[in-house]
Amino acid sequence: MKKYSFLLLIVAVLTSCSSTKKIKTSNGISEINYLEVNGTNQYVLIRGEDKANPLLLFLHGGPGASATALLRKYNSELEKHFTVVYWDQRNAGKSYQKDFPKELIKVELYNQDVEYLVSYLKKRFQKDKVFLVGHSWGARLGIYAVQRNPDDFMAYVGVGQELESYRGELLSYQYTLEKATKANHEKALKDLNESGPPSSGDFQTMYKNGFWGLVRQKHWLLKFGGERYGKTNYSDWIGNIWLSREYSFADLVRYGKSSGFSAGNIIYDPDFNNYNIPEKYQEFEVPVFFISGAHDYNTPWELVEEYHNTLNAPKKEFIKFEKSGHSPCFEEPERFNREILRILSIVKSTSQDSFKSNQNERVNP
Repeated sequence: MKKYSFLLLIVAVLTSCSSTKKIKTSNGISEINYLEVNGTNQYVLIRGEDKANPLLLFLHGGPGASATALLRKYNSELEKHFTVVYWDQRNAGKSYQKDFPKELIKVELYNQDVEYLVSYLKKRFQKDKVFLVGHSWGARLGIYAVQRNPDDFMAYVGVGQELESYRGELLSYQYTLEKATKANHEKALKDLNESGPPSSGDFQTMYKNGFWGLVRQKHWLLKFGGERYGKTNYSDWIGNIWLSREYSFADLVRYGKSSGFSAGNIIYDPDFNNYNIPEKYQEFEVPVFFISGAHDYNTPWELVEEYHNTLNAPKKEFIKFEKSGHSPCFEEPERFNREILRILSIVKSTSQDSFKSNQNERVNP
């Protein structure tokens, strides 16, 4: 009898419904939503201690790699200063659907989802603008968003910013090969030499053995310290997702499925391949900030600093975290949270200065 009771308990834990801790301040919000976004059902968690605070929308990476659980673990401090919107993009994380059509994994559809969600949030919370943060793939979406609809955003922060498919992957490959050579790691050298360096920015044919060459390269990149600082696996993050109040074990399973599905299908979208953001976007109408890890060779930090130095924006800044790889928001969360608040104060000050300047122009034409 005890055996069966234990098994029932395990089943209950694995399939239990997730929830979010209630925020009890008088004007706070803590709610889970499933919104119909452009014909698809998508998970949106909204939390903040005061709905009068600015709206912060976080665009996670992948495609398909929801960051909701990790953001709640490492960055919940921001809920004191923002109304934070945690969004699992189409078919990612808790938005995952078993029979989701692969034809709906397209860059343009993600762009339209961002536009829909921003419009919904502005209307619901009666805000003119949103503070936008994007990580990795989500940072690419962030650039697209502020270029398409600049009036919707008070600032943009790109974390582990994606910029150039070919140059980025070439630097990533060269870093990994150099580390493997120094370590005389036979297996890594065999895999990397079989794949060869990237020959284009097309993720289908970038390496000699196609997409799997990219997967192998990223495997070794993690092992040689170019993805995370001081870590060679994701076991701690996986554990945090599993133990998250907002995620169940079943959600963790869906997380893996959605990541593979999204990444494996978006490579067939021409809009996903051969992208070159610096070539296309040099002028911004909103303040732009980049946060990169000094050990990031997934989206190499050198390219981000180079891009920052050439673009024009009302305000811009490149910020390097010395003890981070590709994910400063989770690797150095306390500093990341402080930087986001510092950026908010800069943006508010810049907006106020612009307002005063406009007032002076009207009074003293």
